[in-house]
This record gives sequence, C-alpha cells and structure tokens, in this order.
Amino acid sequence: MATAAQATAPGSGPAGRDVEPVSLAGRFEIQPGNPLPALDGPAGKAYAVRALRDRRMDVFAIVATSGVPARMDLLSGIRGVEHVALMRMVEWAVVDWPLDGLKRTVFILENPGGRRLMNSLNDTREQMTEEQITRAVIQPLASALRELSSRGIVHGDIRPTNIFLRDQGTAGVMLGECVSTATSFGQAPLFLTIERGMAQPSGRGTGTTADDLYALGVTVLLLFLGRNPVRHLDDEAMLQAKMDRGTYPALVGTARLSLNLMEPLRGLLADDPKMRWTLNDLDLWLSGRRLSPKQPQVPRKAARPFEFSGASYWHCRGLARVFARNPAAAVPVIENGDLDRWLRRSLGDEARAEAVATAVDSAGVNKGGNFEERLVARVCIALDPPAPIRYKQKAVMIDGFGSAMAEAFARNDGYQALGEAISAQLPMFWVGMQTEFKAEYVPLSQTFDALRTLLERLGSGYGIERVLYELNPMQPCFSPMVRNHMVTSGNELLTALEEVASRPGRPREPIDRHVAAFLIARYRKLDERLIALTTPSGETLRRISAMVNVLAEVQKRYGPASLPNLCGWMIDLIGPAIDRFHSRAHRAKLRGEAARTAAEGNLLGLLKLIDDPAAIRKDEIEFARARREFQIAGREVEKLKREIANRTEIAESSGRQAAAVVSSLVATVALVGIGVYMVMLR
Repeated sequence: MATAAQATAPGSGPAGRDVEPVSLAGRFEIQPGNPLPALDGPAGKAYAVRALRDRRMDVFAIVATSGVPARMDLLSGIRGVEHVALMRMVEWAVVDWPLDGLKRTVFILENPGGRRLMNSLNDTREQMTEEQITRAVIQPLASALRELSSRGIVHGDIRPTNIFLRDQGTAGVMLGECVSTATSFGQAPLFLTIERGMAQPSGRGTGTTADDLYALGVTVLLLFLGRNPVRHLDDEAMLQAKMDRGTYPALVGTARLSLNLMEPLRGLLADDPKMRWTLNDLDLWLSGRRLSPKQPQVPRKAARPFEFSGASYWHCRGLARVFARNPAAAVPVIENGDLDRWLRRSLGDEARAEAVATAVDSAGVNKGGNFEERLVARVCIALDPPAPIRYKQKAVMIDGFGSAMAEAFARNDGYQALGEAISAQLPMFWVGMQTEFKAEYVPLSQTFDALRTLLERLGSGYGIERVLYELNPMQPCFSPMVRNHMVTSGNELLTALEEVASRPGRPREPIDRHVAAFLIARYRKLDERLIALTTPSGETLRRISAMVNVLAEVQKRYGPASLPNLCGWMIDLIGPAIDRFHSRAHRAKLRGEAARTAAEGNLLGLLKLIDDPAAIRKDEIEFARARREFQIAGREVEKLKREIANRTEIAESSGRQAAAVVSSLVATVALVGIGVYMVMLR
C-alpha cells in the first residue's frame, strides 16, 4: 500500500472545483475538481488522475465512500494481473480527501477509454450478433475468468454496465474492477444466482467461479436481445420468477435464440451448480465442440399448496422465504405439525421433513431468548439449505458474515442480530444441512465455533467487536476515537491516538472495546490477559497499569518512537499508580520523572516508573518497617497515657512511699539521739 497522501489545500466548496490535486505516493495526482461520472462505481465516485512519472499512462481514481469494506485481501494479488480484458488495478492508498475532510481509500485504475456496453439495465441497445458476442465478449471474458480463477479470485461483478469498450471504435471489451467494495455488493440481482440473490448486498459472500459464469450467461442474453427481458419486473418479482420456473425459462421466456447460442446459455444459466457449465465446458464450446444440452431444473412442486398468511406456496424455497419474513406467524404452523404433514403428504419429501424435524429439535426447549427467530431460522435452512442464513431480517451467505458485519458497524445498525445468529450456531447448522459436503466447510465450522466462544466472553478484547476484526482481517479500527483515521496497523493506531491526545475534549481513556479487540485480533503476541484487564468494570489501578503496558508493547514493536501527547494523556490517568507508593518523597520523585519521560514520548519508560517491581517491593518493605516502628511508639504512648490517666493512684502510692521513707528517717534520727543521750548520761 502506498503511504497516506495529504491534500495540499482544503476544499473551497462541495463541488471541489477549486481544490488542489491530492498527491498519491508521488506518482499520481488525483483531481477532486474533475469528476468522471461515466466511470462511477458502487464503491464511490470517479475522478481524473494525472500520472506524474509516466505521462502516457491513462488512469482514473475511484474514491471509496460506500461504507462497505473493499476486498483488501485481493489487492496485492490482483495488482499483478495483466490481461487485456481486465481493468488493471495500478495502485491504492488511504488519502486525506478534501471534499469531506475524511480519510478515504482510493484506487487508481486503468482507464478503458470507451463507453460501457450498457449505461443502465433499463436501456435498449443495438443487438449483438452471435458472432460478435462470441468473438468480442465470450472469448475475452472467458480468458479473463480463467486468469482470475488460476489465482483463486472470483470477480463477482460481471454485467453489461461493468463492461467497457477498450477505446472508441475498438471491438475489444474490458471487464471493470471488482476490488473497491465487497464482492457483488453493487451487482444487480438479475446477474446473481437465486441463492445469492436472496442475500442482502453486503452479505452475498465471495462466491465461486460458477457464480461468475452464471453472470456471464445473463450478460450474453442481454447483449443478444439488446435489452433486459425482465425489466418490467422489480427485483422481488424477478427473483420469484426464477424460483418458480428456473432461471433459463424465466429470463428467456418466449425470446427466439439461435440454436448455437442456446446451448451455452442453457449451460451457464443452470440453477444447480453441479449442472452449470465450467470454464472447461465453455472452452470446449468455443473450440467448436458441441455438448449435450442441459435441461432446466424445475423445482419440485407439491401436489397441494401450503396456505400461509393468505397466500399459496408450492415449493419449499418460496415457503422458507416467507417464513423468514414473518417468524411470529410461522412458529404455530411449525409447532402444530402442519408443515411436517405438508412435506410428507403433499410434497412427498421425507428427507426434507426429517431435516425440518432436526431443526425443530435443535432449536432447544427453552423458549426464551429469541426462540421464535432461532426456530424459524433453523427451519428455513432445513427447507432451503443453499439459501442464505436468515435471522431477524438479515440474510447472509455463510461466507458473507464478515462484510455484512462491517456494513452493520459502519451504519451502526443490525450487528447484534448477526452476533446472535453466530451465538445460536446457525452457521454450523447451515453446514450440517448441506447435501454436498465441501472441504472448505471444515475451517468454516471451526471459525464460527471459535467466534461463538468469543461472543460469550464479556471483557475487553472479546464480544461482538472482536468478531468484527476476526472476520475482517483488513478492517480499520472502528473506535469512535480513531474511526476517521482509517487505522489498519499498530503504528497507525498509536499515531492516531497521538493526534487525538493533542485535541481538547479527548476521551478519558485511550483504550475502548474496539481498540482492545482490534489489537488482540491483529497481534497475537500481545498478552490477552492484559487486554482483558482494561475492561471498564475492573479495578482502577490494574486497569491503568494494563493500558500503559499494552500501549507500551505496541510502541516497542511497531513504533512510532516518540508519543509525547499520548504519554501526556497517560500522565492524567496514572495518578492511582503513583499514589500507591507510600513514600511522599518517592511520589514526588515519580511525578517529576514521569513528566520528563512523557516529554520524551516513551511509554515503556513510563511503564517502568509505575510498574517497577523492585521499587514497589522496596516501598512495601520500608512501609512495613515504618508501620512496625509506629506501632511500637504507639504502644509506648498508650502506656504513658494510661499511667497519666490514673493520677490519684500514683499520688497515693508516691505519698505512702515518701511517708515510709520520712518515718524511717525520723525513727533513725530519734534512735540515734536517744543513744547519744544515754552515752552522755554515763
């Protein structure tokens, strides 16, 4: 990734006409005042770009503003793809975008030079002949898909509105980019398989090359007809037609196709992935070999419809879809056995009936805690295993939880429902219901089992925030403190916190649940126990020490070397850590040293001051000694107090002693006097 670029001047207005170019890595200048609406994409708007090193390079920029994460894991791999029919991704970076004052991800892409094959799916264009479609569309795009497939990349956005002529007057085409937002986020449902078409845009998942071939088939049909054959239907009606009749009959209808083109369309538009043509099948057809025609797979229809909410349903798939939309009404017909009887008697599908029974049993006997939603979600999976996981109005493919979670956090809406779906083990139940086992299901099950455990833990570094970062390895930190900084690494996090620390009105503490989860998800070597100690409900002294410890470790490993503002922030928090020392002189000394260390920006030095075991031990020993001396002195004082308090007894005792002494002296003197007198008489 290129280093973050800075705009040279603030914007002068919403149109950005007077905004100076944004420099990217010293190689390109993005021109905010020169938008290119003809090249806009689902991720954001397009802008003109001037290449500084190679003036012959014709490129443009997409500035991502959709709120849905880009396919960051593909950026390094797809940048090396060189194919005449693929739009080349030249560079990407996070820049300070002057039109809104926020950091934005920018993608520098090859300019196709020509127009889109269709500007809108409602447009009518000149019909392409079979030869034109074969030579100018199928051949180059099949080759491009083979190149992507060899690198394990699914495009996900094949449609006439994302295919460009390479330049004006040239018959060659170029397939548009696919990395600036989540896979198929901007794809029209018409070009999606039935299963992925039922999922929400952010939760369609990565998909497979088979999904790209399906989209290629729909594209070929539209170009041959010169129009969208179902443009009179909205997305919902179009999807229902596909489910009821199958894709090929629903889209082709009564249109007349050439016999030669009918063969690949039947193969590419097969709803069953096992029946759908592969790249090898398409290559064989292009080479002139004719394959056995594939008949459209008609969904199994019941002898009698299932009546639900005033409508009749003949297929499991349609019934599952309406159940998911109205779980409160679906629960009674599930629990009273109506659904089981319909599956066994009218549909004659014992296997499906047993799957539904398993779903009901596994939902649990506890009817609290979203029982209705959990029960209906499991039953819907049993009725239609390939369909998305549907829970509380969310519809997500199993490999789409990451992007769906990121969008939910970006919009601050619905992420708890996704967390509940994981806690209810719906992804693992989905895997168990699939009729065909795939190797990739094993790591998926392990991942979701681990995520469920993380959700059950409540401390910092766990919960729904941790799930977000585990599912999205390149997700920027969503903490409100640094969200607009597009933080993706420890170094960037500390740099952002340093800036936050310099501003008035900063939060009380630099580590919240998002920062804690982000750090532990990105850096496994950090002590998870320290992260957990930063939980707000924890003991204050231990929390503050843990915060300094965690941030110091990140600074030591990843930099930057000096963070004076962040250290100053921590000085405001470490009062309890300094006050635990009993020596007044030592506390004063620590405050002075802490201020000097903070000025140097060294968190590790700050940590050593407040978390020095030797100093703490010495202080405890000296305090214990002083306490003993104080206790001895106290006992002496108490003794004296007691003696002074009993003055009468002391006076009587002293008087008796004095009287005895005086009496003895008087008696002695008297005896001596008598003796002397007697001697003198003699």
